[in-house]
Amino acid sequence: MNKNNYDYSIKNIKSDELILTYNVSSDKFILLDKDKIIINDNFIKKFQLHPISTNNYYLVAQLGNKTIKKEIMLVFSSNKLDNPLYFNIYIKNNNNTDTNKDNKKFYILKSDCTSNICETHYVIKEDISTTKFKKNGSYIFHLSYHNLQPCRISIKNKDFNVLGYTKTANINPNFTSKGFMCNVNRDLENSWKVKDIKKCNYMQFTNNKYNNKLKTCAIDNKMKTLLNNIPSIPQIFTQYVKKTKLMEAGNTQQKTELAKANIQNKIGDRNTLNVTEKMEKTLEPEYKEVLNKTIQDFDKVDEKDYTKENYMTLLKDIYEKNKEYRLLAKYKKCEGNKLSSVCNVDNIVQCQKKCNEIYDCAHVSYNRKKNICTLFNTCNRLRNSYNHNSYTKKSLLRNNGYNIFNAINMNKNVPIEELPWGIRLATFICGCIIILSVSMIIFKIIKALIKFGLCIYYDNCYYPLELLNPFSDLGPEKRYI
Repeated sequence: MNKNNYDYSIKNIKSDELILTYNVSSDKFILLDKDKIIINDNFIKKFQLHPISTNNYYLVAQLGNKTIKKEIMLVFSSNKLDNPLYFNIYIKNNNNTDTNKDNKKFYILKSDCTSNICETHYVIKEDISTTKFKKNGSYIFHLSYHNLQPCRISIKNKDFNVLGYTKTANINPNFTSKGFMCNVNRDLENSWKVKDIKKCNYMQFTNNKYNNKLKTCAIDNKMKTLLNNIPSIPQIFTQYVKKTKLMEAGNTQQKTELAKANIQNKIGDRNTLNVTEKMEKTLEPEYKEVLNKTIQDFDKVDEKDYTKENYMTLLKDIYEKNKEYRLLAKYKKCEGNKLSSVCNVDNIVQCQKKCNEIYDCAHVSYNRKKNICTLFNTCNRLRNSYNHNSYTKKSLLRNNGYNIFNAINMNKNVPIEELPWGIRLATFICGCIIILSVSMIIFKIIKALIKFGLCIYYDNCYYPLELLNPFSDLGPEKRYI
């Protein structure tokens, strides 16, 4: 029984383009073209079904602040039909002029269309003595959600949307425990993927069970054609982060291009243009971010500082640091002889300039989230830290007094990344095996030397001189050590 008060549209199976509409002023039902624009408020196409008993409902419509109720009885089709959600509509007579006996009588609704192509027409109330399901198409109606719902299924615990189909409204009490139905919707753009044959109008699904119609109803007879995978929450979050970063990158690039054009128009010449283009092509990705930020910030400086010389100095500074330092590791921080930490450092280039101010500085780790620059003399190992990137000086003779002696000392302290525990365990086992093997070999050599010394001392050594005769077939008669 229906527990949720959804808004429904009611259609006759003879034409999916016509929707059951109630004319309040004349108290009559019409099958009206769904694309027809209604100006008169007396026509209602959206209904709710409020249950009274097993097959009896109130057909509820809203007209402004007024609620209109019609008592109806729905007689559903057999499960042997293509769609067990088809039904006949029996409506209770509410005409107060009739006798009390007629006032309790139900009349069946029937489409008055007699042609193959049905257009807008009135629905007639036919007097009938029985309330059995009538198979004539003029009497058969079905529900659809007024606000369409996707046909969402599960196969092997993965969620999919079935393309070309929408979920069919189900209030049949004999069918609610047997899964759900989806009907093809030709208004959907992807409905061309569904074959235009009668058996593909509806599909019945139960969770984690495959329906063969997914393959037979696909235009190319392939199941995957009608299935669209629904990503999991972690996948959605990952895609969201990627798309957000992509949008941010696009916005940053757009701002950079605008600032670069302003600078070029005000103080630029062929040289500034060539240098900027060269740097954009040759800089490492981390330095390109600094370049973009620098160009944007320079476009906002005071007029007295807005000069070609200052602009070229900034570009040269970024280019030099790109040449002077190399990236040790992303998302890792150095551990070694720490010299100092500096706060409020805008970018990695400024951090490297701080390193150049200290004689013994050879490595830097930059926290891009907190803008903290940590300077090191040695970097013995690297530990995981998402907010850090670590760099080291790579040239022997660069600016600011970085000398060859410090370079040699730095090469003696090459940063080593922290190895996984599995590799460390395997290295320990291999080391033990090598030590045992070398120990056994040394033991054998020492033992042989001791025996050789004893035999010389006691003069009981046996010398196999027959081995020196290349024409002799004789071998040693006994062991000689």
